[in-house]
Amino acid sequence: MKSNTHHQLLQPFLMTSVPKSGTHLLHQLLNGMPHISMNITDSSKKFFFDDMDHFMLQNGYQDHYRRLVALKRNEFGLGHVFYTKQYENMLKKLKIKHIFLHRDPRDVLVSMSYFIPSERGWKEHPLRNEFKSLTPKDRILKLINQAYLGQNGKWKSYKSYIEGFYGWLNDKNTYSFSFEELINNRFITLMNLVNYLWGGLLTPVQKKAMVTKMIGNIDTNTSRTFRSGKVGAWKTEFDQEIKEEFKKSAGDLLIRYGYEKNNNW
Repeated sequence: MKSNTHHQLLQPFLMTSVPKSGTHLLHQLLNGMPHISMNITDSSKKFFFDDMDHFMLQNGYQDHYRRLVALKRNEFGLGHVFYTKQYENMLKKLKIKHIFLHRDPRDVLVSMSYFIPSERGWKEHPLRNEFKSLTPKDRILKLINQAYLGQNGKWKSYKSYIEGFYGWLNDKNTYSFSFEELINNRFITLMNLVNYLWGGLLTPVQKKAMVTKMIGNIDTNTSRTFRSGKVGAWKTEFDQEIKEEFKKSAGDLLIRYGYEKNNNW
């Protein structure tokens, strides 16, 4: 595999995702690019914004701005970030490329219902202990109405919590792609991603070789949050009752984000 000793360095970029959409898989893939790194244990390179009240109390914009500026070439930041016009403008001002990974909201819900009570799961979630004694179905039904306890002490429904992330799909400066594309059309999806990140820069190896290296860096055994990584897992978890509850509460999300054409699923 021929390498280019005169390659150019990649400008720092930000990778965000909808929670439970393959974040750690994409992290491993990106770290598979030669000389590119993001230490997932380094909190200074992790960016979280999933509670507006908490984010504003913590001077979130200023904090994220400072840490984004500190990213060096060949490094990237990672996290879950609500879309806001202010955040979009901040990335534009910093000229930082942003890639956004999303997933079918039904699969996100199922994955979240298993992750919260799991041994390596969401330890801070207030429903964690209760979920350990609930059936998978009851966990899903509970999450549809009570997914996140905000800083203000009020519960958010699954829809009101999750839709804040998907706003990035409407940002023309963000490169968005789905978990489904990453699983079903991996090589092409990664080639498009490499082309977006590197543009006309001289890469350390040919782009096809780079994608091969990225895929070779996948190791699900080292991911703390990996469970199954399947597309369409919701089909084996959703019975008619769950379907109806989801449609009533969050069915429009599927239509809005292109996962269904209507509520007849």
